[in-house]
Amino acid sequence: MNRDNPAGTVSRLSLRFHMQQLFRLDLVRIMLLGLALASGVEESRAALGQAPTPAAAPPGARRLAATPAAQPGLYVLHEAVLENGTRVREYATPSGVVFAVTWRGPVLPDLSALLGDYFSTFKAETDSARLIGKRGSPVQLERADLVVRSGGRMRNFFGHAYAPALIPTGVNIKDVLE
Repeated sequence: MNRDNPAGTVSRLSLRFHMQQLFRLDLVRIMLLGLALASGVEESRAALGQAPTPAAAPPGARRLAATPAAQPGLYVLHEAVLENGTRVREYATPSGVVFAVTWRGPVLPDLSALLGDYFSTFKAETDSARLIGKRGSPVQLERADLVVRSGGRMRNFFGHAYAPALIPTGVNIKDVLE
């Protein structure tokens, strides 16, 4: 036995080293999982009946310039590309109220954020549809206060929603959503 290294010291140090390495790996995994979950959460977008997303895009979205509408003076088109690549378009009245939103991209956006106060109607309708056996895509909801069409599959989601009562006079919603 070596006087400088009593028996078992090497194995204890080795065990301690391996335990620290495992702890670091677990910590790294937890941090990566947290980062992945956080990156999937989108910042709030404009919602139907509210003002468009502010000119300074929230973190996680790349704001594109407002685009002149096909019918100048009747509405303004605001566009943003989310960090995950999904493009969201907001159609707002000249007074600044979003009357329609569209989306297209690899990930379905947070519809509760896009629909705002109208989300409860959407959720109630989709829950009713599930009770009678309709599940998944496509979603087609047409009510007097809300119209939603949503479809797609992984990496190719698309849809639109609008509030008929908010559509400006003179705007043909079918032309806007094409």
